[in-house]
Amino acid sequence: MASILRLTLLLAASCLAASCSPEKKADRAHWVFPEDGVIVDAEFPRARLSGCVRAGPDEYELAVRPEDLPVNNSPWFAFKIRAAQPRALTVRLRCLGGTLRYLPKISTDGLQWLALPAEAFTKGPAENEGSLRLEVGPQTLWVAAQELVSTAEMRAWAQTLERLPFVTLRDFGHSIQGRPLFRLDIGQEDATRHVSIIGRQHPPETTGSLALMRFIEEITGDTELARSYRAAFHTLVIPLLNPDGVDAGHWRHNMGHVDLNRDWGPFAQPETRAASEQILALSKQGRLFLHLDFHSTFKDVFYTQPDEVPSRPALFAARWLEGLQKRVPDYQVKREASPTPKPVTSAHWAHHSFGIPGITYEIGDHTDRALLKTVAAEAAREMMTLLLRDKDAP
Repeated sequence: MASILRLTLLLAASCLAASCSPEKKADRAHWVFPEDGVIVDAEFPRARLSGCVRAGPDEYELAVRPEDLPVNNSPWFAFKIRAAQPRALTVRLRCLGGTLRYLPKISTDGLQWLALPAEAFTKGPAENEGSLRLEVGPQTLWVAAQELVSTAEMRAWAQTLERLPFVTLRDFGHSIQGRPLFRLDIGQEDATRHVSIIGRQHPPETTGSLALMRFIEEITGDTELARSYRAAFHTLVIPLLNPDGVDAGHWRHNMGHVDLNRDWGPFAQPETRAASEQILALSKQGRLFLHLDFHSTFKDVFYTQPDEVPSRPALFAARWLEGLQKRVPDYQVKREASPTPKPVTSAHWAHHSFGIPGITYEIGDHTDRALLKTVAAEAAREMMTLLLRDKDAP
């Protein structure tokens, strides 16, 4: 009880001092516990840890808080831990302002990740608590809510694709903190048919990034279908729209305290303004056919406009998802359609502005990583197949 009280007071003080605003030192810290020879570190991109106290020998109380309140229930945490000598630690984690939505992952290099099994992780009596059993030693152990797919990893992936002769990588704007926003152009930029694809408006949504990357890799693949698609269509890809929020370990917002996917209309933030300008420029060069926005949520689902709402190409969402279901018969393709009375999200804005299908491609937090890549690849193949059929349709 005393340790929990100490942690509560520590967090209350840090929250008061920081007014729960982004990128404060309370969430970028380094703790040393000489009694156990343990060091806990949250001083790296994507880290988030708001408090850490020793509850007893080899027992620790950790907590995370959001960048703002209120906030979406997507409590991100990420930290590194090591000990002078090998030892088993009990780490009790609490999320302030949300439930423990993500199952903890561990890694020894920050690149390869495993989910903690039931033997090493148990949910606590409250929905925002969980207990981790960690085997630590002199080698650093990374612990995070999801895989760390940060700005550096996304940029490295984009730079690899840039080596292909039909892919161009360029910066087109800056975030609030001055990080470059980058885009990939696939195919001939002077084409008259265009597709726009964006991702990572919300920092913790790494499964959406994993799906986006596999989707784009299929478009850039060395297949007859991909080559035909690239000859007929130019694809604009903005893989990471919120680099500040991602690297700060935010739960939802950018550094302007805004959910970017609720700013497609007001355009109060530099990130959404810059991205919308890139897409608007395409509409002046030719015809936009489709807009996709990759996200993560509790389940796999595609959010679309209703079939009775006119769009060009006609009934694309229905045909695309029906075709995808045939390609992956053992996977249940879920679709939820809702009207778009005004621009709010990027998908709403694209449909409202250009009359095209605006589709939000959501991947579940816990969807099997191999499965999400299989589905993304097949979704890309079906998209290319349909758009080639529709390329000359009115």
